[in-house]
Amino acid sequence: SSLHGAGLRAEKLINGAKENFAKTLGVDKKNIYFTSGGTESNNLALIGTAMANKRAGNHIITSDIEHASVLATMKFLEENGFRITYLPVDSNGHVDMNELKAALCDETILVSVMHVNNEIGAIEPVEEISKLVKAYKPSIIFHVDAIQSFGKMTVHPKKMGIDMLSVSGHKIHGPKGSGFLY
Repeated sequence: SSLHGAGLRAEKLINGAKENFAKTLGVDKKNIYFTSGGTESNNLALIGTAMANKRAGNHIITSDIEHASVLATMKFLEENGFRITYLPVDSNGHVDMNELKAALCDETILVSVMHVNNEIGAIEPVEEISKLVKAYKPSIIFHVDAIQSFGKMTVHPKKMGIDMLSVSGHKIHGPKGSGFLY
């Protein structure tokens, strides 16, 4: 919102980046929020959703093999009164869909699963997870940490049933200390 030349050029670059990311994801640019990286994107998504929806319930589901930035945030939320279910994975690193189905309850407000695991490379069936979650209760927010997959795989949040998606700039040859949350 600057009136000087450097500020106007910066605004143009930021808006262009938003348009590019939105086009790549197939979403509206107004839903792209720049952050300082993947950790901040995950924190904003998880803590923001939990706190905004705590009147609707206090249960959150994630997997045992999430990135440390998600697991640390889940511990923080546990310390602040939320009940977290950590789903086991099978020998291929995939979330056990039967365990997910069993974990869903009326108090569930958020499910967070990474798209591609940074340690073992497992690709989670996020569309299948979303369908199961939304069939149980459409108001449950589904967050995906796409830090390893964005720019390497096709990711279309609307088609895949993803409500929020975290991305880190340095994983797509951008500067460290940058990222965004859809």
